This record gives sequence, C-alpha cells and structure tokens, in this order.
Amino acid sequence: MTALRLRRKAGAYHLEGYSATLRTGGSMRRGEIRTGAGGFQLDVTDARRCGVVARIGGRPVLRLHPDGCQLPGPGGPARWSPSRGGGVLVREGGRIEVHQAGRPGAPVRVEVTGSWPELELVALAACFATLSRRRRRILLTVAILGATGNG
Repeated sequence: MTALRLRRKAGAYHLEGYSATLRTGGSMRRGEIRTGAGGFQLDVTDARRCGVVARIGGRPVLRLHPDGCQLPGPGGPARWSPSRGGGVLVREGGRIEVHQAGRPGAPVRVEVTGSWPELELVALAACFATLSRRRRRILLTVAILGATGNG
C-alpha cells in the first residue's frame, strides 16, 4: 500500500510526490487536472455530486460514478463508492481510498493498493469527487442556516 497526501498550496491542490495538480472553481462543480499526460477538464455529473467526468477536449477519458466507471488503461470493470468522508475505487485487486480529515484545509489522505494506469489522474479525480461532495454539504448547511435565521 502506498499512502499519498493531497495538499492545498498556492491556489491548487498538489499530490505529494508527483507533479500533478488539481485546480477547482469556488463551488467545486468544475476543475482541471494537470499531469505529465496533459490537462483534463473535470465536471460533476449529478446534483448530489456522486460522480465526476474528466475530459480532454470534448472526449471523456475517465468517469467515476456509483452506477458505472470508465477508467484509462487496461483492466476490468471498476466500482466507485463515495461516502461522507471520502470514497473507495476498486478495480481488479487494486484499491484507491480517499479519506478527508474532519477539518477543512487539512490534507486529504489517499491510500493506493495495486497498480493503476495513470494513477495521478485517477487519484486526483477521486479526490475532486470527495472534495466536491464536502463543498456541497457546506453550501447546503450555510443555506439552511441562512434561511432559518440561525446564522
């Protein structure tokens, strides 16, 4: 198992040990991943933010969703299971687990087991999906508090 950390630095998220970066918009519905293979546009695929898709131009190269995944490289089907504090991606004996700390701004922990083609892209897409779900929860909480007058 390999343990990686995603840290925010200078307006972008950096995957420690790699030159890959993740940049997001304020609402975290869109983002961009930069790896050695190039730049990938990220978009959330549904209102609950359970899934994301990464594209080069208009062509999808990666899709994470509980209903089905599309990953780069060879390998069988994959399964994405988001949870409140992270998510798990499983494919043919390989596993990527994303864990968010309870406090905002803390590094995201990524545990990788097995071999993954284009690990940087896959790991950053999984991180984006979990970060986006957290942002959705925060925005909903603020809206509810504002509407009820308790904020």
